[in-house]
Amino acid sequence: MATPTLPKIWETFPELSEPLNAILTEMSASWHIGFKEIDDAIRSQLNSGKLIRPALTLIFSQLSDQAYNKSAISLGASVELLHLATLIHDDVIDESKLRRGHESIQSQFGKDTAVYAGDYLLTGMFSLLERANKTSANKLSLTALQEILFGELVQKQNRYNSDTTFSTYFSQIKGKTAALFKLSATFGLVSGTEYDDELLKIVSQIGEEIGITFQLLDDYLDFESVTENLALGKPIGQDIRNGIYTAPILFALADENVNQTVKSLLFKRDDISDQEMVLLHDLIANSDAMSKLESLLTEYSESLVSLIASLPDNRMQDQLNQLSQILLNRHN
Repeated sequence: MATPTLPKIWETFPELSEPLNAILTEMSASWHIGFKEIDDAIRSQLNSGKLIRPALTLIFSQLSDQAYNKSAISLGASVELLHLATLIHDDVIDESKLRRGHESIQSQFGKDTAVYAGDYLLTGMFSLLERANKTSANKLSLTALQEILFGELVQKQNRYNSDTTFSTYFSQIKGKTAALFKLSATFGLVSGTEYDDELLKIVSQIGEEIGITFQLLDDYLDFESVTENLALGKPIGQDIRNGIYTAPILFALADENVNQTVKSLLFKRDDISDQEMVLLHDLIANSDAMSKLESLLTEYSESLVSLIASLPDNRMQDQLNQLSQILLNRHN
């Protein structure tokens, strides 16, 4: 079975090449179930991620008594399998046809195969957790799973709710996105034999804020790409059609100048046309929604820089600042 290759982003971090390849090897060896359709389904998605979360585990393992240790490899692989499982299950719930620019598993193989594939990846995650043999990692995983589920339920509860507040949405993304980033970072710290509880709090906060910033930037980029994707003939506004209202929509709904028009377009639900989606895009672009989102992104970016500066390892600080800049300057 061929092992996936490293994404180009990690050419900037040659010191992570060997341990990231070790993570890919562990991932590839942990999920082969022997049912061809499920194996093919998982393989179709396995090589399309950027491995940001396991890389964070490796980076933060430098705060333990041994950088890039064996437990960090297993924990990094486990968090990426959990991430992939949540994406597969998300696509089933949202009936998404695309994932990471490719046809989603549920679209290509059917919902039943997608559910089985996601479930099986979760067993691979637990197998890798057992291999790492870290009681603290087990506890962190349980908390993360609870937070992820809570985020999913908040999203489900607020589908098509144009009265949803940004505060509610914030609690949603803390579960759906930030919990995995937080888990990835804390996995690195607890991969060693000893760690400081105060440092664990700082690492946890850094991981969570990276995740929140990552999601808010995704919201910004998804909104900005509407007219470009329309020109390319790609599906647009799928979240909106599914009743999932992200930061640009929620900030626009708080703007009295466009609130009612935006609501009337959202009320069309799945019947909203591409032309009406472009109109919605223009309304939001001409409101104060995007400037509010930009200000929030700046606020979180500055907070991250401050938190990273509090870490005791200068080399780690450089790695995290460099990675943060790469993530914040991505275009997709």
